[in-house]
Amino acid sequence: MTLKKIKKMSTKSQISTELSDSISNVLGKNVKILYKSLVRMESRGDKVDNKVLVVTSYRIFITTAKVPTRVDNGFHLMEIEAIESKKANHLSITLIHEHKPVSILIGEEKQSEGVMNIMHALVAAFDDLYPNVPIEDIICKVNLPFQLQQVSGTRKHSTCGDFSNQYAAMCDLCQTPFRAEVAWDIDTIYLAHDIRMLHLKDFDHLDQRDLIPLLIALQHNTWFTGVCGDGVRVGGEAWEALSRVVRCASPAPQRLSWRAAALRHDHASRLGHALVRARRRPAMHTIDFSQNHIEDKGAISILSGLALNPDGLRQISLSQCGLTGKTVSHLAGMLNDNPCHLSTLSHLDLSHNNLKDDVHNLYNFLAQPNVLTHLNLTNTETTLENMWGALLRGCAARLSELLVGRNPWSAVRRPKDPPPSFRQFFTACLALNTLDFSYCKMMPDALKSLLLGLACNESATGVKLNLSGALSSSQAAHVLESCIHGVRCLQSLDLSDNSMELELSGIVRAIGKNHSIHQLSLSRLTGKRSYAPPLIQALVHVLQEPDTALISLDLSDCKLKGDLYGLLNALGGARRLRTLDVGGNLAGDAGARLLAKALQCNCTLHTLYIDRNAFSLQGLTDIATALRRSVSVRRVEFPGCDAAAGGRGASERVAALWRELHERLANNAAPLTTHTLRALALERAWGGGEAAAALAAQAAAALPPPPLPAALERAAAAAHHLLHQYLQRCSEVFAAMGGSGASGELVTLQAVRDAMAPCSATLQDLLNEAVESLALSACEGVDSADSDPVPTSEADIPDLLTPISHSAATPLGCRRRERGARRVRPKSVAEQQCSSNEMLSLPPLHGEAGDALADLPANKLRHLVKGRPRRLKTRAPSRPITDQSQDIDEGLDEFWRTCRTPPGSEEASLSARTPLTSRSLHSLSSLASPSPLRRSPTLPRDDTMYSVTSGESTPVLLECEVSRCKSSDNVGAKAATTPPPSRSSDDVNAMGNGCARTPGKARPWSVAGVNPDNAACTTEGVEACVGGSIVGITPGAALTSSMLRDHPITPEEGAEA
Repeated sequence: MTLKKIKKMSTKSQISTELSDSISNVLGKNVKILYKSLVRMESRGDKVDNKVLVVTSYRIFITTAKVPTRVDNGFHLMEIEAIESKKANHLSITLIHEHKPVSILIGEEKQSEGVMNIMHALVAAFDDLYPNVPIEDIICKVNLPFQLQQVSGTRKHSTCGDFSNQYAAMCDLCQTPFRAEVAWDIDTIYLAHDIRMLHLKDFDHLDQRDLIPLLIALQHNTWFTGVCGDGVRVGGEAWEALSRVVRCASPAPQRLSWRAAALRHDHASRLGHALVRARRRPAMHTIDFSQNHIEDKGAISILSGLALNPDGLRQISLSQCGLTGKTVSHLAGMLNDNPCHLSTLSHLDLSHNNLKDDVHNLYNFLAQPNVLTHLNLTNTETTLENMWGALLRGCAARLSELLVGRNPWSAVRRPKDPPPSFRQFFTACLALNTLDFSYCKMMPDALKSLLLGLACNESATGVKLNLSGALSSSQAAHVLESCIHGVRCLQSLDLSDNSMELELSGIVRAIGKNHSIHQLSLSRLTGKRSYAPPLIQALVHVLQEPDTALISLDLSDCKLKGDLYGLLNALGGARRLRTLDVGGNLAGDAGARLLAKALQCNCTLHTLYIDRNAFSLQGLTDIATALRRSVSVRRVEFPGCDAAAGGRGASERVAALWRELHERLANNAAPLTTHTLRALALERAWGGGEAAAALAAQAAAALPPPPLPAALERAAAAAHHLLHQYLQRCSEVFAAMGGSGASGELVTLQAVRDAMAPCSATLQDLLNEAVESLALSACEGVDSADSDPVPTSEADIPDLLTPISHSAATPLGCRRRERGARRVRPKSVAEQQCSSNEMLSLPPLHGEAGDALADLPANKLRHLVKGRPRRLKTRAPSRPITDQSQDIDEGLDEFWRTCRTPPGSEEASLSARTPLTSRSLHSLSSLASPSPLRRSPTLPRDDTMYSVTSGESTPVLLECEVSRCKSSDNVGAKAATTPPPSRSSDDVNAMGNGCARTPGKARPWSVAGVNPDNAACTTEGVEACVGGSIVGITPGAALTSSMLRDHPITPEEGAEA
């Protein structure tokens, strides 16, 4: 039945034309009137007034029956709570917020035609508003003496369950403005992506009052099945609207997600109360209130309402909600009471709650055969040693994700051996693919049982194991190193946030032997940087193995600085690496230059993460420029932090860099034959085949253009011509049979081209494979011809190709490289040319460059106790302390008894002030200066210029050594920790000065001067020459053999002595 038929069946000539026009003017021309009828409305007592009942699209109006008319009463369709008919011509309408119902009489007594017409009009209005929803599901109570017929509406419904019209009706109900952007987003974006949950985050820019009609519109919508309010903080009115939707919705919502929205226990209590008072049994099977502090009170209220769901729950996420074991006990009781949960619940997340050991009731549920696939108990203070028996009995068949990180293994200080069920569970798992034991500090025995259990599992494949921060000791590291190579079900291994001091290099080499591990994460490593070079060497060894399986490597946030250069230099030989993350390592511009070189050599890398490496704009430009020659890189994460730090005031350069980076990546995305040949040239060059590499490189530049585009264009034109002729003949046949011929072109040339586009891509792939096969065969032929020895006569042809020993500055390119050897790029000058004012110190590589990297030892012996800090001394020393209060000048006259100077001379006056001058030093000074006035080079003695030393020999600082120290090469050099043996210690008495060393006698420090004509010897100059320290000399040992040869001592000088 239609509304037009109802209007014809109604009483004629009851409403005049003038009255109809007056009603239309009062309500407005934009209001669509569905039905009008004269009624009698009961007033005080038995008095009855004549009124006009007007049904519009969203509201019902009661107006006067006089001209000009006025509106006496009006209410929205969604405000109707109950409709009853006590008599045949009586109709009672009860509103939600009104206690007294609206009572009207239509037509004559005992005639129900008028009531039926009004009810059918209401049914049509509700059908326009909520299509395919019966009126009994919208109005709480419908009590009529006759059966309602289904009446179709008057309008065509829009997309998404006619949500736009419903939203407009709710805006009319709430008296809020209609936002056209909301309706457009729903009808366009949500429809195109088939989104069935209303995401309030898409509309959180609106006012809080604008969210109320948006929520109420979901009350009877058949398109949306739930609401997602993640990160949206709603007010009290909006939350009350959501509670109304949960209580009155038909069909009932099935999913509700409200993460990190600052909800409290009162919000959860109101929602739980709405679930309990719902008109129908709740159908909600998925809830997510994570990161809301709803506490036990709110969680128990929500779970009590969900317990009424007869179909069971599917997903429960209550992470970081401030729960305790009380909520877990209530949840376990609810799950055990309803057997449906064993066949429906697949996701359970209780992480980051302080549950402790009050989870035994939950273990009872887990011990029963269930369909749980995701279990998250991270950071719940639950001991791990007690759960494996329940998991083995009930979850081994379906469980795929098990997250138990940040939990203690045992409650006791010295835990026992792991239970047998621990290893048996990992052996019996059939669908396990994600396993998280991060920050658990597992015992070596538990780690061993875990790895052996996974090694014995023949069903699980592609397992992702997370052991971040789980290696508690070197014993656990050794267990991992010895067992990891046999675990063939692993696909990804995460060892982040562990210490490099745990010999991770051995673990990495063991991982390289496991050909099933494709992804390795070593981010946020801690420990001293001295442990980084062995780790980098091990990574280079694994990446350059010909049979390696590692395709993804994560070294982010390790702050390796210059230690990363060894890995960057070896990227060209990484033949299977697809994804590399080296962000957060502070490599500097030198690292950017090395990475740019590596990108030009690597032919397999697809994805690269390089942010937070202290790259300047110049370094980022080097990387973007290097992508011109890259043949494989498809994605590079834009270094936002480095670009923001280095691009202050240079926004145009950053924008240009961004565009250039995307242009380079777009070029690599197109599969070209030249890319294949250049990748082949790089592989041959790294493998040692120079001739084959040159052949492939020249072929990439000299190949003719592919003939496919022109051939496909000709084929498309020919196909279009054939189709056009065929369609013309078909049109003639239809016209001959009495039909009408088609006008215009039915199949265009562009349509034919689009249809042949997949064929073009397939042919291009076949062409690339054929060219690659041809190039491979050509390269193999060149390599075999290059490696075969040419038979020659050694007697006739001289050996001109004999290797000649080159100096260290001679490049190694002239040497024949071994085929297939593991190689890295030699060290770059950029590693040593970093400016001193940079924020990073970039030391040179620890490993040797070139082919010698493979010969370096994998492990070095280290002292395990030497590096430990020593405890402070709290007791007095047992040995007596040497008394240094005595005068250090005591015995000097006897010691220097042979060094006499004539009284009255300048030397005598200097000797009086400086009694440390020897005859040998005086002779050295006379040799160095022809001036008659020779000054003693000895500095005045004070408290800072000498120290008490033992009787052993000390180094000598000669005049030539002092002059050599003036050069800029040795300025600021660190003094050697162990001084070289003194030249004077060989034969002191052979110098002829008669000096004898007194054993056990303390000796002051002295400094030998330089030629006063060249430069005056000062304390600052000498300290700069020797690296900031005063060097002592042995008396009587100032001359060397070269000095004696050049300046012999005359007999007069000897007699003078």
